[in-house]
Amino acid sequence: MTVLFAKIFGVIMGCIYSVFKLGKTENKVTFISRQSETPSMDFRYIIDELKTNYPQYKVDVLCKMIPSGIFGKALYLFEMLRQMKALATSRVVVLDGYCILACMLKHKSDLKIIQLWHALGSFKRFGKSILDMEGGSSSVVANAFKMHNNYDLIAASGDECVKYFSQAFGQPKEKFIPIGIPRMDYLTDENETQRLKIDIYKAYPELDNSKKNILYVPTFRDTDEDTAELRKATQELIYAVDYSEYNLIVKHHVVDTNKEEIYIDSPDNEKVSEQFTGMDFMAVADAVVTDYSSIIYEALLKNLPIYIYCFDSDKYLDERGFYIDFWNDIPAAYSKNAQGIIKEIVYKNSVSAEITEQFKKDYVNKKFPSITKVYGEIIDELIKGTYDNRYNYKDV
Repeated sequence: MTVLFAKIFGVIMGCIYSVFKLGKTENKVTFISRQSETPSMDFRYIIDELKTNYPQYKVDVLCKMIPSGIFGKALYLFEMLRQMKALATSRVVVLDGYCILACMLKHKSDLKIIQLWHALGSFKRFGKSILDMEGGSSSVVANAFKMHNNYDLIAASGDECVKYFSQAFGQPKEKFIPIGIPRMDYLTDENETQRLKIDIYKAYPELDNSKKNILYVPTFRDTDEDTAELRKATQELIYAVDYSEYNLIVKHHVVDTNKEEIYIDSPDNEKVSEQFTGMDFMAVADAVVTDYSSIIYEALLKNLPIYIYCFDSDKYLDERGFYIDFWNDIPAAYSKNAQGIIKEIVYKNSVSAEITEQFKKDYVNKKFPSITKVYGEIIDELIKGTYDNRYNYKDV
């Protein structure tokens, strides 16, 4: 039934798309996302670069999450019409996730598609790596909807990511450009760090109290049972902190509540708001506590010590799986309980600088002073037809 639906869907969309393809191709770069309703930081950086240094190119941005419910999904068809028009009239399309139409449809020969995946590093298995597994798509569905087809270039944040991303996308290594992503410019920009510090302390002046800041950024749990377990573990961490020495910032996953909880002098004195991202809070953090989140890579770029609070690892690791060795590869200190994590932080237990730097080089290697500038050059050359694959991955 799924295959039949995909074929019918593909034929209908292909017919509509053929009409859009009659339109003239413009010198236009379109950014398409269903990750959020607003452009990601990676998108914003490239958009600013294009508008500043390549004003001859038109820029279009289509960011729309797929709504829940049958009615919401039906309305999303109108967004698909906008996507088809953009795909038919652009020279370059930049994605930050799976886009059904970009992968399924037959495009004009002069359209180039860049996949700028929304996560740094290669951490949890995804895409075609987990087909027919819990948490993954059906291989029948993936093949029917041509998951991750039609990419010309695929971004990666380091050379070691390529072999894993090649699995996840089902694409040859030669299509990958392991030069990093624009977010890495932001994370390593000291001026941005100082600006964020000012903004955060303005919003939460109580954090600017000479204590060390612990930032807890757990990943999303997708069942009620797992969410309840996360909340219990979070409470245990909140009560384990010595508030005479530390502040605690709890920042939930954006797909969860997006709320931040600030604890200054006791576990019962809580301030709740929704103003900053977990990545933003790294500007004031002295230690980052997480679990199975690729935010470890952001923390590494900020040179922050990482602590893995893996209270549900027995269950989580069995269900999902990782590209890297979870227990041995990550330059972090581990504990399955809250008291253990706080003890690791107090005693400043961490991995050697040499091991940490090698891990960063492998997975989040910022090869250029401005990665954003390089993406501007690549897009310009793709439009002109002069890109020579010089940034593409090559097996040594």
